[in-house]
Parts: sequence; C-alpha cells; structure tokens
Amino acid sequence: MVKTQDKLLNKPFFLKEINEQPKALANTLAQYLAPNFQLKMAKPPLDDQTIKKINKAYITACGTSYHAALTARYIIEELAQLPTVVEPASECGRHQLLVDESTLAVAVSQSGRSRDTLAAMELAKRRGAATLALVNEAPSPLSRLASGYLMTLAGKVDTLSSTKAFTSQTLVLGLMGLRLAQSRGLMREKWRDEIEKIGRLPELVRHALSYEDQVVAISERLMGFEHVFILASGPLLPMAFEGALKLKEVGKIHAEGYITGEFGHGPLAMVGPRTPVIMISFADDGDRSLDLAAEFKDRGAPLFLISEDGLNLDHNLARHSELFLPVPQAPSRMRAVVTIIHLQLMAYHLGRLKGLDVDNTGGLIRSAMANHVVAPEKTNGLVEPRLTSA
Repeated sequence: MVKTQDKLLNKPFFLKEINEQPKALANTLAQYLAPNFQLKMAKPPLDDQTIKKINKAYITACGTSYHAALTARYIIEELAQLPTVVEPASECGRHQLLVDESTLAVAVSQSGRSRDTLAAMELAKRRGAATLALVNEAPSPLSRLASGYLMTLAGKVDTLSSTKAFTSQTLVLGLMGLRLAQSRGLMREKWRDEIEKIGRLPELVRHALSYEDQVVAISERLMGFEHVFILASGPLLPMAFEGALKLKEVGKIHAEGYITGEFGHGPLAMVGPRTPVIMISFADDGDRSLDLAAEFKDRGAPLFLISEDGLNLDHNLARHSELFLPVPQAPSRMRAVVTIIHLQLMAYHLGRLKGLDVDNTGGLIRSAMANHVVAPEKTNGLVEPRLTSA
C-alpha cells in the first residue's frame, strides 16, 4: 500500500508538497478565520468603505494561479453578486480593458514576480481600480505594486510545479468572495454555516490523500496512452484545466481539460480505444455526463470516473467507467480543492512510472519569473505591455 503521509527526506519535493496541503490549508485558515466566525480580511482594499464602491471584479494570473483565479468567479458572482471577469495576465492589454474606479482588480501569483501578472496589475492600477495582490511571498514586486495584498500560508515552495500554493490560493480567493458578500450585506443567515464548512477543508484533503492506491491504478492504466481528456463543468471546470496542466507538465502526457457540455460539439470525434477520458462528475451535474459515458463505452474509450463517494454516487455512471476514484463527501464550494488532489497525485505517479524527474519538469520559462515592472503603452487604441527595468 502506498503511504501518502511518509515524508522521508528522499521523497521528491513534488510529492512532499502534495502531502503538505492539509497543513498549508490549516495555516491559511488560521490566519483569516477568527474564533467568532469572522473573517480577518479588513485591510485595504477589502475594507467596507472600498467594497461599497465596487460593482465588478477583475482577476488575472498566469498558469496554475490562473486556474485558481477561475474558481473565484463562481463564488464571487454567486455569493457577492458581483460581475467578475477572469483573464490570463498575458492577454491583458490585448483588448480595451474595462476597469475603472468601481473595479476590484486582483492579481494572483505564488512568487509575486510573474512578468505578465505585474503588467496586468500596473495597467489596472493606472485605470484607477482598487488593486489587490494574492501572493505566497512578501514583500515581492506584486505586493509592493498593489494597493493591498493577501497572503497564502503555503510555506516554502521547492518545486516549480505548484500544488500546495494552488490549493491555498483557491481557499483564500473563496474567503475573499465571502468577505465581499459579507460587506455587501449578503449571506447573513448562512454565514456561520459556510465558515464551519470551510473549516473542515484540511480534514477533507487529508481524507482525499488516503485514496492514493486508486490513483496509482489509474496512473498505471494511463501508461499505455499518449492522450487523455479531462471533463468537468461548473465550479469544477478549473480543476479539469489544472489537472490537464499537471499531467502535461509532470506526467508528460498530452492532456486537455474540456467542458463536459461542450465535448459533444466536435472533440468527441477524437474519442476511441486509444483516447481515454477522465470525467469529473457529481450527482448534481445532471444527465449530460451519463449520456457521454454511454457514448464513450460504445466507442471503446476507457473512462475513469472521479465522483463523490457514498450515497450520492451515480451508480449508472460508475458502471460505465473502467475505474472509479472517489472524492470524500464535501460541500459543493469545497469540491474543487478536494478533487484536485487526485489529479496532482496522478501526475506524480505517471511521472514516477516513467522514471521522470518530477521536481524539474522544464515547464517554466525562466524569464517569466523575472523581477520586472511593466508600464503600459498605447498602440492603435489598445494598451500593449512594455517592459522597463525594476
């Protein structure tokens, strides 16, 4: 049996940091949750006075941090009822950026040094937005540039492929959404219940890590393939994107995250015996997943199901799958953080089985981490980023 809590010094940093996630999440929660179920996030620009002026949110990031940012849209729009745009930082300035004094602009970066993220934050700041950085390292160029910043407490990150920083970012962004909702006079009746649920997150992630044997079985099955699709919908869609990124980066398999409901509009043509599918689907996703699963079976495509364990499992869907990977029962707003654990471990074991160095994946452009400050330059009506010295 695989021992997920074995943190011997000869373990790869990537696996070590996967296993450190319950602790990182607990430390992050301790920083933001007061004993009286209040959020300790009142520093500018998240003070009540600033929030009352905000009527939309703009969130930007790169890579894994971008996938964390995508999860925030669902929470902010649902709970705080604020229109929210999430954009890769590299695309900022490629169009007319509609941010102003009524916008909360949030930039997410583990290191706080990503060149594109700095460029996006600088542009939003020049447009008058209230700017907020979410970083794991401070001080950093990004935390100094923004009007205020929030910290994840993921601890020292030794591997380039993010795991514990990603889940900590996702948690803090969720807490930020709750903070916005609270300041806007929403969720008064459900507040304590939501905070109590979030407080269980480290325990649920620890439980998810105990399913590693099932993850190994799927990883071994994937060894014979060159391509895999990961399907999800709604708040779990960013996990399909992040899981595909990890499988490419660490497991060196071509993986593509895709929207479940869009898969029948073209990509289905690629599915067959040589193209497996990982489907993330829960009971409240509707019948679309079941229809697709039946189609995959007819085409001979191996299907691996990630779904909630227990009474809520759709047994008809499970019967169509070759292997089932259970997710501990979790409230809907915490499923993303719990679900991604399986895909992180899958990437690790796939890399391990291939004899790869999972700590040095070659997936990061060194210059992207350069310590630069960016000044925008207007060209043909659009704002284009331009590098300057720090």
